[in-house]
Amino acid sequence: MKHINFRLVAVMIIAAGLFASCGLNRMVRNYDEGIRYTPETNPLENHGGQVEANTEGAVDQGYFHRNAVMEITPVLKHADGEKELETVTLRGSNTTTTGTMIQRDRRTTFPLDNVVVYQPEMLASELYMRAKIYREGREDNATVLPERKVADGVIITSQRTKNDHKPSLAPHEYEEEVIISKTANIYFAYMRHNLNWRLALNQDEEARKAIENVTEFIQRGWELKAVDVNAWASPEGEVAFNMELSENRASTGERYVNNLFRDKDVEMPELRVNAKGEDFDGFMVKLEASDLPDKQAIANVINTQVAPAERERRIKDMTIIYAEVEKILEPLRRAEITVHAYEPKLTHEEIATLAVSDPGELDEKELLFAATLTDDKQVQLTIYRSAQDLFPGSYKGYNNAAAILLELGEAEKAAEYLERANQLAPGNGHVQNNLGVVAAWEQDDENAVSLFQSARAQGVDVSYNTGVMQIRGGDYQGALGNFAGYTCMYNIALAQLMAGNESAAVNTLNCSPECGQVAYLKAVIAARNNDPTALYSNLRRAVEINPAIKEIAREDREFIQFFGQSEFQDIVM
Repeated sequence: MKHINFRLVAVMIIAAGLFASCGLNRMVRNYDEGIRYTPETNPLENHGGQVEANTEGAVDQGYFHRNAVMEITPVLKHADGEKELETVTLRGSNTTTTGTMIQRDRRTTFPLDNVVVYQPEMLASELYMRAKIYREGREDNATVLPERKVADGVIITSQRTKNDHKPSLAPHEYEEEVIISKTANIYFAYMRHNLNWRLALNQDEEARKAIENVTEFIQRGWELKAVDVNAWASPEGEVAFNMELSENRASTGERYVNNLFRDKDVEMPELRVNAKGEDFDGFMVKLEASDLPDKQAIANVINTQVAPAERERRIKDMTIIYAEVEKILEPLRRAEITVHAYEPKLTHEEIATLAVSDPGELDEKELLFAATLTDDKQVQLTIYRSAQDLFPGSYKGYNNAAAILLELGEAEKAAEYLERANQLAPGNGHVQNNLGVVAAWEQDDENAVSLFQSARAQGVDVSYNTGVMQIRGGDYQGALGNFAGYTCMYNIALAQLMAGNESAAVNTLNCSPECGQVAYLKAVIAARNNDPTALYSNLRRAVEINPAIKEIAREDREFIQFFGQSEFQDIVM
């Protein structure tokens, strides 16, 4: 047996351990220079309620010992505690541990990527890297390395949408111009066009009553729009003859109308006279509605005739076989007189006055219409509350009052009205939209999106409201698509900025109505461009408009590089 020098082996083992230990100690000493962390963004950013804490790690050539294992854990620290993210393990080339192998002879990069759901306490958080190093198999003897800060806080600019969602008014359905019409017929004998009041059809009680109603309608005193005289022949004669016959009957009807107005102290409106020829369609409709047992067979025989002359002959033949067919043809020989008149309406001034002084004098349509005649929100609210009292079974007064309250920023009272409106008209699109606005203002985004989708399915325009929710969900291009047709609005500028089009955002803000949020977003853009002059002027203006912005700005990591500046402190403190 070969003699083994155990003393030499022991020395070699000890030496190896010392060499390894020296290598690990060198990694500990050189940690700051040997491994670098570069965050994708600093501060981190909230997009769609998600924070991507993405960092690229880089190991210098020659730094990592072949027998070493390093565990790196990203940690979000904040005042209320901390959140450890997913640990990444690095290992030397001589190890078998699961992890990313680091080659000693080259620079190596590795990802430290995490996505976390944003929580309010993360606003002022800091991203650290927490690491420990040990020789493989000696985890219990690990060395904890100094924590390294990588990023400061979380920017939440994408979530700073403006609550300017569009409430929806239920339609008033008031028609400013309503045409009322009355119709009567004058009937004629077969192949005749003279006026004969002794004809049985003209003696019929219903026909006589219709003539009386038209006469009374003319005398009612309403403004007349027009009178139509349309005349037909029955379809069993020759086409050209029937056309001429209908023209003569139209002339008879015209003379009757002229005489009718001549005897009345009423100005003649436009008189429109039309000869319609033979009424084949009317015949087929009456045939189908008749009690004739063979009506389908008769219809088939007539419809199979291509030539009009043959069709007319077939109809004539049917009058010989079926006496009932003649009865169907008789009322088709007529001149139809229709008088059109404008329904009298209150003037806009009268409606507006009554809506406030005596709303009970108006119907629901008039009352709801009255609210559109003023821009005064309080007057509109008064009118809609009157609608609730006078028409308690209608959802419209409740919904529309809620819409005005939302425009006034009073979501709590609006929610009460909407609950009642939803009881009266469950699932109504206008109510669903307005409930969605309330949900959005309460930060219940999931419910808001669902309600807007329901409203859209019923034809309500929710494009703007959907766009606002898409900003909060991180879909900035989708939001801009839904904002098509809108201009010069804060939320449009916010979507443009988040989508990477800063110049468009600046242009939009410059034409938007001034408010605290507009000035604040201008300050944010100035900070991103390291323009302190524009930052301070816009931030100062934002605080002048809304002093509550001071507290927001003090914590906003958009301004972190200016936190220590005296001018910034003068504005926000």
